[in-house]
Amino acid sequence: MRGCFKDIRPTADEVKPPLRIASFIVRRPCFTALGSLFVAVILASEGNRAGFSGAEELSDIFPQQDYPVYDTISQQTDAVIMAMEQSEENFALRSRRRALSARFTAPSATGARRFLSSSGVQHLQRAAARFDGAEMGDRAVAGAGEPAFERGRELSSTPINQTKQTESLGEAIFSFGAREDGGDSFSEAGLAELCRMHVEMMETKDYDQYCLRSEFETPDVGVLPDATCKAPRTPLVFFYGPTSYDPESALAKFNVPNFEEIMAWQLDPANTEAVKTQQAADNAATISDENSITVAEAHYTTVDALRVELSTDGPIGKQWFYGRTRCGEGETKGQETAKDAAAVKKLVAKVRGSKALSDSQTGGLVNFYFDSAFGEDNLRSRYTRSFYQFGAPLAGFDNYIESDLKDDQDKLVTDWWKEEDMRGLYSKNGRLSWNEIEPSAIITLGDILLNEFLEIIKVDGILAIVPIVAVFLIVWLHTGSLLIAFATLTEQLLSFFVAFFFTAVVLQIKWLSFQFILSIYIVLAIGADDTFVFVDAWKQSFYAGPDVNRNLATRMSWVYRRAGLAMLITSLTTCAAFLATAVASGQVPDLQLFGIFTAFVIFIDYVLVMTFLTAIMVLYHNRFEMKPGLCCACCGTADTRQGCSKGGCDALCASSSKLETTTAIAERGGADQVAKPRLVTFFEDVFPFSIIRRPPARAASVVIMLAVLAPMAWQASQLEPQKDAAQILPDDHPFQRFFDLSAEFESSNEDEPVKLSVVWGFEDKPLDTDGVNRLFDPQNKGRLAFSADWVLDESAQSGLLSACDLLENSELVFDKETEAGILEKDIDCWVRDFKNWRNTTRNEIFPVPDDADVVTAVKEWCDAGDGETASDCSRYVGFEVDANGDLYIAWTRVVMGVKMNENVFLPASKLREKYDEYEGLVDSINEAVAVGAEDPGGQPLANNKWINMVLQELYVRMSTVGVAIGISIAFIVLLVSTRNLLAASISVLSIACALVTVIGITVAMGWELGASEAICLMTLTGFAVDYVVHLSHSYMESTSHSPLERTHDALRDMGISVFWGMLTSFVAALALASCQLQFLSKFGYFFLLTITFAYLWAVLFLMPLLATIGPRSSPPDGKAVPITPYNSNTTTRKVPDAIEVA
Repeated sequence: MRGCFKDIRPTADEVKPPLRIASFIVRRPCFTALGSLFVAVILASEGNRAGFSGAEELSDIFPQQDYPVYDTISQQTDAVIMAMEQSEENFALRSRRRALSARFTAPSATGARRFLSSSGVQHLQRAAARFDGAEMGDRAVAGAGEPAFERGRELSSTPINQTKQTESLGEAIFSFGAREDGGDSFSEAGLAELCRMHVEMMETKDYDQYCLRSEFETPDVGVLPDATCKAPRTPLVFFYGPTSYDPESALAKFNVPNFEEIMAWQLDPANTEAVKTQQAADNAATISDENSITVAEAHYTTVDALRVELSTDGPIGKQWFYGRTRCGEGETKGQETAKDAAAVKKLVAKVRGSKALSDSQTGGLVNFYFDSAFGEDNLRSRYTRSFYQFGAPLAGFDNYIESDLKDDQDKLVTDWWKEEDMRGLYSKNGRLSWNEIEPSAIITLGDILLNEFLEIIKVDGILAIVPIVAVFLIVWLHTGSLLIAFATLTEQLLSFFVAFFFTAVVLQIKWLSFQFILSIYIVLAIGADDTFVFVDAWKQSFYAGPDVNRNLATRMSWVYRRAGLAMLITSLTTCAAFLATAVASGQVPDLQLFGIFTAFVIFIDYVLVMTFLTAIMVLYHNRFEMKPGLCCACCGTADTRQGCSKGGCDALCASSSKLETTTAIAERGGADQVAKPRLVTFFEDVFPFSIIRRPPARAASVVIMLAVLAPMAWQASQLEPQKDAAQILPDDHPFQRFFDLSAEFESSNEDEPVKLSVVWGFEDKPLDTDGVNRLFDPQNKGRLAFSADWVLDESAQSGLLSACDLLENSELVFDKETEAGILEKDIDCWVRDFKNWRNTTRNEIFPVPDDADVVTAVKEWCDAGDGETASDCSRYVGFEVDANGDLYIAWTRVVMGVKMNENVFLPASKLREKYDEYEGLVDSINEAVAVGAEDPGGQPLANNKWINMVLQELYVRMSTVGVAIGISIAFIVLLVSTRNLLAASISVLSIACALVTVIGITVAMGWELGASEAICLMTLTGFAVDYVVHLSHSYMESTSHSPLERTHDALRDMGISVFWGMLTSFVAALALASCQLQFLSKFGYFFLLTITFAYLWAVLFLMPLLATIGPRSSPPDGKAVPITPYNSNTTTRKVPDAIEVA
């Protein structure tokens, strides 16, 4: 150690002999440049060949392992996906594969396995993509009342004819939100704006040629010209309607005694027949007996009248469910009137306030239009929704199945939407003014949605290129050499591609992570920083004296030692920070590989700087340094008055052998007559040294930075896991607003419920993962582990039926609306269909008595294609092949829709509560039902919602561990490089303060800890260390003695390099922050804040602190050395003139 604390041994100020590698590069610059370039290209090519040549599908290159693959819940999900694929193959259903829908369900940990699909995590969509011929899209999502898989029609040689406009062509789905907090979308002004848009939409030219047409419609609501179109879903039908629709008259009926008990009894499906056929007095007596209350016949009759009014056959229910409106305008004038908005809202609040009605079909409809905050104590709904459906085949087409016909119709509807300026209805600067409420939309028609995203990607693609151009221009500006700028960009890009060799060939990791794109921007910043350090050291060597410049080998060795060591320390520190990211994110292979790959990129960039760029610097010195730049070529001859002191075109074209080099000038002492550029002296003597040299200003700088730290530390402590869905686009984008507003509503019949499965037949650990390492082999997820004790015998078949019956009575299961308008529990129970088929079609008993016979019977049922689940029964019944090659049933499952909105993001804390609820539901099934003689119980199977929960919890741990490891490694590297505990401690304190400041600002900006933020936090240390390490290392390498002198030396040697590195990174980050895709934008903002505050904490905190209490060394004579300015020559010449030699 050079001294643990303040007193250190002085650094020897002597010129060391040339380094062998530097001497070699000086003698063979062309060989070194071309050789290193050749080797880099060969390695990059081999890495590309080894990594991608064997890939058959894009999923082989990008397996997208961005979830915790080793977590129990994730492995259960993977197990069921694998089992379903295997079952399908075993059952030979390849020709009948379908795209997995968003309702697809699949594996958790003990008891019956659960599986939830989710928006927000794309795990299942990726699984679906592995099915041959799978086609994801909006029509892959099964609607209410449909089975949990897409039906679709298979093409055959027989012509396909579909009824005109009865197949879904897409939807225009709108969300609206009052602009003011506490506002109401159904205020007078809000209703007027909703009406304007609705009327404009319905009266658009040719609307009826594109709308989805009804196969049936309630006759007396088809009073408008668009009656052939399916009625759009709009909340306006609550506030406008025919005279028969009178919401005020229904309000009084809620005030009868025992209203809730009476309504609950009447709505119970078990009492449907009694309500229809028995006398009111008898039913009232039944309710009285069942609930130990007294129900008067008149009260029963009043509630029953209300029930009828709210039903789909009643005047209120018919209007709410099937009504059409034009807000009393146009052809509806005189046919409908505006209702009292206050009375309507009171009636809706009463419906929501009644548990019986809120759980009914009517309550589901209310949930779609009125936000979750609306109720009897809050008659304001800030948010509302509507959607318009469009149908195919269009006029002139037979069907919407054949790909050519489908593409043509998609183009027609896309062109229609554009020609009629439909976007102007809901866009910010469109043809309608939105003052009270703000619209947002998702348009799934034709190619509209795709075109919107392609436009975003096109703009962001241009912005993503801006940092590359900006770095190139800034390097050119700072170095003054186009050659060095090109060499820097070449070295940066090569380091990215060469890294593939080390991951794909050396480590045998032959897949990519989407986060790799961030590595390009990281190496742009770090590579430019290395170039600045190297070039500035080269420029400083000119002023280092004749001994350093006695020949080019000695000079380059001096640069090599000074710049090379500084860059090595920062490169190792940054590499270590990204390796810390890999360690912290070991559960998520995507992030783990990103950390490893980026560490390779940074280290390769360092190697290329020390070889390729060094050789280019030698060529630049020998051939171009004393020649004018391209901008001076038009000067003709030398014209010092115009700034072309090196001459014009004649000098540019002159032989290099006739020009004296800067090394020769410095060797003869000519550097003393050449002034440093003003920008160099500014960062050496003015900023921040003018602050640091005066003790009061120095103390003030430290105090101010600490004062800034205090509130930022408090803000950083408020960082919380993600509560809202991860943003894809900016807050003000219509798509993003739509996604955000979805969370403001309760589950409704128009929303897709989350699907949960109860699965039997797996071991508690459904995947045997011994020897599995997903980093090296992403396709090897393990071996399926089926329970040896589970058999689909008589007991198991009966138990499955009993499990379905229990689910029918569960309050946690969603009530879906059937095509007939009746509510029933959303349960896919294949064994019921199988039982009915056995009893009615085959006239055979159920349960099937023999274990072997049950396999044959189920297979026959599947082949027969009866029942909703029959055609895809391999997704519900797991067919496996035994050692003899015979089929047997290894597992099965029952699927239910649960009371969670598929499209609503829930934070980890709420998801954990839901998880416990449904775990309890499955536990109750296991306790009540024995499915098999020695059944281990149903087993919990979870999917995206649960995976999202685990991810949110994991991000917190990953970020904390990543930052802690990064700082710890930075401290170790600093301690080794400075060999001084005090300097290392002050430096790490500066890094930590910069990190806290950045985190505090992002929290103040409203950011939460999601995927993008976790990645940024884990890589944050890698950016924050560079400036601190450069300056602290330079401080320790100074040959001066007092802390203030050493500080001045550090700023002299590294001040301008650190500034240009910061400026380059700032410009690059600013371009990324401007992107609309939030993944790039957030990384840009984080990058920008990190490098800005890392620089400020380095120059305004670290340097003043080192100047005050930093390590010092004593001069040989023990006397204090006066502070003197360094190279403060003020001559106007910045560079030596071109000097011809004989």
